[in-house]
Amino acid sequence: MARPLEQAVAAIVCTFREYAGRCGDKHKLCQAELKELVQKELPTWTPTEFRECDYSKFMSVLDANKDGEVDFVEYVRSLACLCTYCHDYFKDCSPEPPCPQ
Repeated sequence: MARPLEQAVAAIVCTFREYAGRCGDKHKLCQAELKELVQKELPTWTPTEFRECDYSKFMSVLDANKDGEVDFVEYVRSLACLCTYCHDYFKDCSPEPPCPQ
């Protein structure tokens, strides 16, 4: 049975592959694909009042090479930043309840 971290890595890769390529390049997310991924895969972390211009700003932040799409490296960097934010937010919290094994 796969360990949680192995499952997490597989989920990251599979989620990207599920959404990328619907609008063209199967190795990149266009803004519509990114919007759908965020809305469906991070629903409780996405403000319901996010407007189209908010997605445009989000896209421009993630799109480091400014090619109008988010490639896998840019996607993973954004997830790493999200993980860092969560780690910093919860680092002083009690470890109870312990993480499931």
